[in-house]
Amino acid sequence: MEKKVIPIDRGNIRDSAEARYAAKHFMESGINFHGHVFTKHFREGKLIHECDQGGNTFTTEGLNYLLEIMFGTTSKAGSAIFYVGIFKNNVTPALGDTVAAKLGAAGTYGECQDADYDSPATNKPAYTIAAAASSSCTNAAAAASFTIAGSITVYGAFLSTVAAKTATTGYLMCAKKFTTARAVIDNDVLAVTYVIACTTS
Repeated sequence: MEKKVIPIDRGNIRDSAEARYAAKHFMESGINFHGHVFTKHFREGKLIHECDQGGNTFTTEGLNYLLEIMFGTTSKAGSAIFYVGIFKNNVTPALGDTVAAKLGAAGTYGECQDADYDSPATNKPAYTIAAAASSSCTNAAAAASFTIAGSITVYGAFLSTVAAKTATTGYLMCAKKFTTARAVIDNDVLAVTYVIACTTS
C-alpha cells in the first residue's frame, strides 16, 4: 500500500500536532514565572500598614506577549515594558483576563481613575526594576506609589503595557487581588512592589 505523506499546515499551527504536544509537555523544562505583591500604606507620611499580599495570576495574554518579544518579532511596547495599576472592584483575576475586558474606566476590575488618585496624574506609574539578579526582578527600589484623591477601597493591582488609566488596549501581564484590601482616604499613599521570579523548579 502506498504511504500518504500528510503535510503540516503551518498556517494552522495552533491546531497542529506540534501545538497539541507543546500544550501537553510545556512544563517539562520546569521553567515557571512567579509573581509576588507587597504593599505599604502611608498616612500623613507615616507607615500605617505593610502587607505581603501573596502571589499573583499571570494571564495567557501576558505570557503570549512575552513569548512574542523573546522569540517572535514583537517589539517591546514603549520605554517601560509594564505599568502598575490598582483596582477597586472586589474581583479575583483569572488566567483568561484581558486588557479589553478588565481594564479602563468600564472594565470589570474597576481600574482606579483620575478621581481615585491624583499622583501620578493621567498615567499609571511605570514598573521600574533594578537589574535582574538570581533569576528575579523587583521594583522595590522604585515602588509604584499612588497618592489617593478620595475615600475608596483598593482591592488589587496589576501590570499592563499601556500607561493611560483609561486604556483598553495593550496587554495585561498579571494581576493580584490583595489578601488584605486597603481602605484609603484623601492624601494617603499606597506603594506597590512587584517581585517576579523565573525559576526552574
